[in-house]
Amino acid sequence: MVFIGIVTDSKSERDIEKLLSYNKFLTENNVIFIKNKNIDNIKNVHFDTVIINSEFEKVDELNKILQNAKNVIINMDINAKYEDLNITNSNLITYGFNSKSSITISSVTDDDVLICVQRNIYNNYGEIELQEIKLDNSENYSIYDLIIVVVLFLMYLPNYEEININGIK
Repeated sequence: MVFIGIVTDSKSERDIEKLLSYNKFLTENNVIFIKNKNIDNIKNVHFDTVIINSEFEKVDELNKILQNAKNVIINMDINAKYEDLNITNSNLITYGFNSKSSITISSVTDDDVLICVQRNIYNNYGEIELQEIKLDNSENYSIYDLIIVVVLFLMYLPNYEEININGIK
């Protein structure tokens, strides 16, 4: 079984849970939201992927979790001290508006969001090549929440080309 840990705020947690609920594969796996208050209870969980979408106070405890993670996915637009994170043994994937990120938000309009995979990413099924992914721009979800869900689909679904979830195509 795959364990995915997500460090994010409460609103994003609700939105990500809702977006993930449309896909049976990801809801059957364990997605655990990592908070400062629960990190001591989950420090021995071996996460396949850890997503960092917000600042985190207990950096030493987070580093213990990151040591064994196969993939670490980080929002480069948040104000966090990345140099304090221990990501030496993991596949690092970055996302955000930053043009140097692995996955960037290249365009945002009233109607849609264009996400660009700028570097080849490897998942359990092979290689995810450079590509652009167009999403409907929903006012109900933040762009970062949409990216998190898209990245999870890219990483864990063999036929991610067929994704169509609540306007995500």
